[in-house]
Amino acid sequence: MPILTVGKPRNNQRGFTYVMVLVAVVALGIVVETATIQTSHIHQREREEELLFRGQAYQHAIRAYYASGKITKTYPKSLEDLLTDPRAPNRHYLRALYSDPFARGKGEWVLMRATDGGIMGVVSQCTDIPLKKNNFPIGLEKFETAKTYAEWMFDVQAVGQPSVAVPATTTVPNVNSR
Repeated sequence: MPILTVGKPRNNQRGFTYVMVLVAVVALGIVVETATIQTSHIHQREREEELLFRGQAYQHAIRAYYASGKITKTYPKSLEDLLTDPRAPNRHYLRALYSDPFARGKGEWVLMRATDGGIMGVVSQCTDIPLKKNNFPIGLEKFETAKTYAEWMFDVQAVGQPSVAVPATTTVPNVNSR
């Protein structure tokens, strides 16, 4: 004759729900971490593209400023000279000053100075490692060997000018639009 017990029947699955919830939380954490890394890389690639656009805009503007000198070829003394050329007030090389997309809100570029004190290029201060390693625009192939964004130098070398540049920091208003 079987023995009857009073109360709850015996449950052999104690803690099973707890283990399943714990596994689900760990799996969710892994998925969220992977998504965060992917989003971070996407954001960095977008800033790389913007750095290339803005750097080339400065490079082309400085080259045009230098080439427009009638008697003597000079580099702009400040980035504002690219907005309105002091030698010809109706001449503009940029519509707005661009901030460094990697400056994290500070808008600071490192200015490459020529021996005459003019600006011959701009460089980011960012020491992060670039994701982009190849397929650079024509003229920027030298970036393929760069270890940091600070080695992406958007400079203009004019004929007869020394290639030595003295870095100097400047603050540019934070302008995030093209």
